[in-house]
Amino acid sequence: MNEPAGEPLASESRNATEEAILDAAREALADTPYRRLTMDTIAKRAFTSRTALYFYFPNKRALVDRLIARAFTDMYEAASPYLDGAGDPRAELRRGLARTVKVIDTNAHVLTLAAMLSGEEDRLPPQWAPYVVRFVEGAVSRIARDQARGIAPSDIPPRLAAQALLAMVERHVTLELIQGGGDAHQSIRVLAELWWRAVYSKPVAEPADG
Repeated sequence: MNEPAGEPLASESRNATEEAILDAAREALADTPYRRLTMDTIAKRAFTSRTALYFYFPNKRALVDRLIARAFTDMYEAASPYLDGAGDPRAELRRGLARTVKVIDTNAHVLTLAAMLSGEEDRLPPQWAPYVVRFVEGAVSRIARDQARGIAPSDIPPRLAAQALLAMVERHVTLELIQGGGDAHQSIRVLAELWWRAVYSKPVAEPADG
């Protein structure tokens, strides 16, 4: 992928040892399939002991779940210029998307693994749900705020708009950027513009009857 040129959930702390283990696991997953990756390999890469590793994570799946949760958290922080913003939505959309795509690029193999594990279980693992819901609620809140400010027309429900637009972004980023290696700059420009037009453009007036 061509790269474009925040805050955790309240329950999530950033511990230096834990972060080092997660960084080592993320790097290991880039060149080792999940099924073959061992806790010993991660401990060696993190320059820590097995005892320290198992203190933070009881097994490999728990470690990977935490790694995926961290990726979701970092994506939300990256998207915060728009989701938590109150300025020009067009500029904040493009900035937030550019930052988010950069995080996705760094964590592409982790997010691919997330999709694989979710597919195997035929449902979104429940521990990931709060991170997904947070994205939806952030987008709903921003659209509703801008409708209240009078800079977005109120003819489309904020929740329906947020769900549809986030699905569009997720689908495009997965297929065209993560799997297809597309041009991130072009995708960011087009996705931001599509979102802006969908939420902020005023509907065309119906022609008056004859």
